Amino acid sequence: MEERDWIVLQTLYKEKNITNAATALYISQPALTNRVKAMEKQFGVRIVNRGRRGIKFTPQGEYLVKSAQEML
Repeated sequence: MEERDWIVLQTLYKEKNITNAATALYISQPALTNRVKAMEKQFGVRIVNRGRRGIKFTPQGEYLVKSAQEML
């Protein structure tokens, strides 16, 4: 994983919303969604559950966020 991916995870965890996180990262919402899907495919686990009121991190996703904090 690149440093950018760790930053994406941290921002998503902070914002709890894909659109707001994309704005904070200065990228488009579809680009952020594709990046998250690529990370999920890379690790073979679901990182976030998408819902009407934003996103919720899975236990595996929360572990990755803690790892992101350590890496950065």
